[in-house]
Amino acid sequence: MNIVEKIFQDHSENPVNRVEPGDIVNVKVDKVIMLDIAGLHPELLNNPPKKPFDRDKVAMIFDHFVPAPNVEVASGVSKLRKLAKRWDIENFFDYGRGGISHTFAAESGWFLPGRIVANTDSHSIAAGAYNMLSRGLGTPELMQVICTGKTWYIVGETIKVNLTGRMKGATEAKDVFLRMAGEMGDIPNTNIEFGGSGIGSLSVDQRAVISTMCAELSADFAVFPYDNVLASYLDGRSEAPYTPVAADKDETYASTIDFDMSEIRPMVAMPDHVAGNTKPAADVQGSRIDQATIGSCANGRLDDLASAARILKGRKVAKDVRLIVTPATQSIFLQADRLGYLRTIAEAGGVVTNPTCGACMGGHMGLLGEGDIAITSTTRNFKGRMGSRDARIYMASSATVAASAVNGYITDPGDMLEANSDE
Repeated sequence: MNIVEKIFQDHSENPVNRVEPGDIVNVKVDKVIMLDIAGLHPELLNNPPKKPFDRDKVAMIFDHFVPAPNVEVASGVSKLRKLAKRWDIENFFDYGRGGISHTFAAESGWFLPGRIVANTDSHSIAAGAYNMLSRGLGTPELMQVICTGKTWYIVGETIKVNLTGRMKGATEAKDVFLRMAGEMGDIPNTNIEFGGSGIGSLSVDQRAVISTMCAELSADFAVFPYDNVLASYLDGRSEAPYTPVAADKDETYASTIDFDMSEIRPMVAMPDHVAGNTKPAADVQGSRIDQATIGSCANGRLDDLASAARILKGRKVAKDVRLIVTPATQSIFLQADRLGYLRTIAEAGGVVTNPTCGACMGGHMGLLGEGDIAITSTTRNFKGRMGSRDARIYMASSATVAASAVNGYITDPGDMLEANSDE
């Protein structure tokens, strides 16, 4: 069996000898994460479960509408605060105390090898970077998971993606994913298991960028193996003992695809969708932009803010461009502040927001207007995703977004990073 199948087997409500594609598995979950956007669903807000199956395994995190952008949301999250008290859950994180759920859960040591975590967010696939499983569930399903601690999945086929080589120059993990997206296209009801000699060169945050973005391929799960890099990351962070999961040595896959990361250069996803719709940044260079956005669960990490600061240091954002930068968690915000990244971004003319999903999900903090053209390192570029349906959204790495913000048009960041390499 592969990693996905083994984790399902380990969590099966009833003992099973083997899990295979096409099976429906009923599993016990290790943790449940409820977000403000899920809690605001009328069905939950007006008729919430009386109590959770285990209050220590349920967390409530406000991340999408932080702070509340209107009275309706403010009234709803006020009810959720009261619900958290009624459930007596310790893991409740209001404004300024947490951040975007996937990144914050990893920081908090909840994402551990071998686990299954239930969450409604469509980018819950991010957890695969930690040798575990999570995928987005609907609010009604989350309600029953809160009550029972159980859910179910249909097991899909698994594709093996081997990453070899090491990233070079201005290439970032987002570019690795965009190259994958361009070649693999849409793969619904399918899992990805990463392997290859290049994985050891990727930090856990870089792996998380890639796994998070695999939601845009319609993948169910995108899981990385356990290795020394992940072990080091979890040392002193994990909330409980864990058991790593590895595929059988003789395991076969639906297909195998290889990507040499040393050959990948900065990439851009063209507007309206990601899968099968990417090009090298150099091929799109010169396309005008109005707004540049850096952030989200995928690319609001410390590495992203560092990359943006390296490019922006000593430069200014183009006169007609708005640059919005959103750290993924409060911890990242504070680290970036101590390291001077936020000051560099602000001095260049960028706006730094509090941690929130905000502009990425079209909720607030920088929506696009009619006719706007944006480049973003957030998670989606669907029509209407970040505001007006008449806006156009390109997607790229944080380095490419920062370089584009300076020039006022889509720019391969290589030359700018090279010029500031001594800073």
